[in-house]
Formats: sequence, structure tokens, C-alpha cells
Amino acid sequence: MCTLTYIPIDSDNFFFTTNRDENPQREAEFPEEYCNGESFSIYPKDKVAQGTWMMCHENDFSLCLLNGAFEKHKHEPPYQKSRGVMVLEFSEFASTIDFIRDYNFSGMEPFTLLILRYKYTRNLEEIRWDGEILHYRKLDSSKPYIWSSSTLYNKEAREMRQHWFDNWLRQCNNFSSKEILNFHKTTGRDDAFNGLVMSRKEKVKTLSITQIRRKNRMVSMYHDDLKKDESRDIYLNKKSLI
Repeated sequence: MCTLTYIPIDSDNFFFTTNRDENPQREAEFPEEYCNGESFSIYPKDKVAQGTWMMCHENDFSLCLLNGAFEKHKHEPPYQKSRGVMVLEFSEFASTIDFIRDYNFSGMEPFTLLILRYKYTRNLEEIRWDGEILHYRKLDSSKPYIWSSSTLYNKEAREMRQHWFDNWLRQCNNFSSKEILNFHKTTGRDDAFNGLVMSRKEKVKTLSITQIRRKNRMVSMYHDDLKKDESRDIYLNKKSLI
């Protein structure tokens, strides 16, 4: 939700990994398989708003939501809808372009949404809503990326995290799930304010790490609840498309 990395492996496989930085009182349920309309997806559910920040869908796409667009914005509730609910509603649209054209973003808090599609060829798209204008771009899905939420990390912190990521990419010889999770757990460990696992006087801290993995056309989601010190792995079974 607040830190996201994308690591492509060959032309098909990938790791999509996010750290959720949130108020410790804002609890979430472990990922489960849910039916949305006529299709199935896996996601952890926010207990308050009943939405999510990360989803893998049986229609061969995955989503990850980060708070904020380009720079920190002024929080001005009430907002017309939870951004996490928007993630669930994305699957109602046939394409990203349909979503951009037909979804009502008015009155929503700024966000960044990453869309990773892999049905035939792998495509990575980014949507940023700054509260007034929607910004869309296609990214090179053959390259690795890191994103940091603009609501928690200023420009200097985002650049520092990018530097950490670039150094790790140069040094890592094995982009396995274990190595990527280790990067998300230990990078910047001496910096409680801006490290990937962060804590700001217990008001905001990293509560969990969630990873979507694709290997040999199989997609799974791993979720590590740092507060409970408990993890879970779940595979996405294509039910409606068989």
C-alpha cells in the first residue's frame, strides 16, 4: 500500500510485492478467495472499509494501490468512496481504458494504482489521480520498479529508497521470493522513519507484506502479518474460465 516493487522474471513470471504502512488499529483479514460478480480473485480485506490494496484476479491481472499521487496532499474528508473499494470495482470493467473513461473518480482521495496484465503478453500500467486530473501511462514491463507513497515519503525519501532499490538490483544474483521479501523486510532497518519496514511512534507503521507471484502460469499470493507474526500462502484457481 505504501511501498511496492515489481520484479519481472523472464517474459512471463514476476513478483509484485507491497508493504502496508497504516495505523496499527486499522486491521486487515488474511487473503481469501472472493467471488466478485461472476469471477474470482484473492485479496487481503481491510476490516474498516471492506476494500483492499492488493488483488490478483483470475482474468490474468493484478492490482496494487498506493495512497497519494505525486506529492503529499491535504486530507479533506469526507470522500465519496474508499480507494480500496475502487480496487474491487476495477474488475467490472473490460479494460483499463474503459475504467478510466467510465469510472467516477470525482470526490475521491488521490491515489496511485498499478495494473499488471499477463493474459497473452505482460503489460504494466499506472494510473495517478491527483484529486482533479487522471494521469495514465504505460510502463516497460521488462524492467523492475519501486514506488513509495507520496503521503508518507517526501521527494528526498523516495529518491533514497530508489537508491536502495538500485543498489540491491545490482548486488542480487537470485531474484527469488525469499530474496525479495528480505529486501522488503530489512532495507533501511536503521531508519525507522523511512525504512521499508517503518514505525513512526506507533501511529503509523508497517503492518504487513503481501506478495503476488507468477510462476509457470500459476499465480499465488503470500501474506505476512508482521503484527501477528503469522504468514499465509494461497493459490488462485481459475474457476469461471475453465
